Amino acid sequence: MRLSFARARIAKCLLAAAMLSFVFGTRSFGQKAQDTVSGTHADLAAARQELAAKHYARAKELYRAYLQKHPDSVDAQFGLADAELGLREFEAAEWDFRRVVAAQPQNWVAHKNLVIVEAELGRWDEFERERAVLREAREREAPGISTRESDVIDSFEVNGHRWIVREYYEPVGRSQARYNFERFSSEGHAEEYISLEPTAAAEAALKPGDVHIGAEPTAAPHSEHEEFSLNWYTGKAHGTIMRYPKGEPKYERVRTDVLRWLRKPEAPSK
Repeated sequence: MRLSFARARIAKCLLAAAMLSFVFGTRSFGQKAQDTVSGTHADLAAARQELAAKHYARAKELYRAYLQKHPDSVDAQFGLADAELGLREFEAAEWDFRRVVAAQPQNWVAHKNLVIVEAELGRWDEFERERAVLREAREREAPGISTRESDVIDSFEVNGHRWIVREYYEPVGRSQARYNFERFSSEGHAEEYISLEPTAAAEAALKPGDVHIGAEPTAAPHSEHEEFSLNWYTGKAHGTIMRYPKGEPKYERVRTDVLRWLRKPEAPSK
């Protein structure tokens, strides 16, 4: 009887030890899993922080490392593409933004960034296709995109000055501008801009006493198309660069006319 009782006590002790081992082992496993998840979020947060600080090379390195462990992370893919855009690695940025929109077709920010990338690469057919995607989304009032916002669609440098180009889905201001080419000072103030706008609206927006640069343009003959003008402005002056009597031209042509005018020796911005 004593032997049986001793064996029972030993069995109970072994069972208790096994249960304690299981409990602590489970806790250890859970802690490791929690640490892994915590580390994962920390890695992504670190990459985002570097990107926000415009440390693009470091951000790219962190995003790529994260994607090696999490290849299906669209957030990391977008961050990588954004870093590449900041580094002006346009071919790589295009590839990665395309992966983002393949996974998330309604990621409008990625589509907007593709517009900028295609402009930098001079791929105007792709540029127009991406703009058409955004235009269609606005027309059907898709969630996450507004008809009243402006899009940066291009940028370039001429004579040491950086120009940013904005498109307005809904024409903006008294002159109903469709595009604004904007040049900023080193302090971030807009010093001058060039606008594509309907000629009639631009002329109606002028105030008495406004100063004109160069000769006053002659009136265009009557046309069944609404005439557009490419106009140059500062806070003190205004001038007409080009008129388009056959209606609104494609952006590619407007861009070419702006660049040609800015590169002339007598251009006011020089």
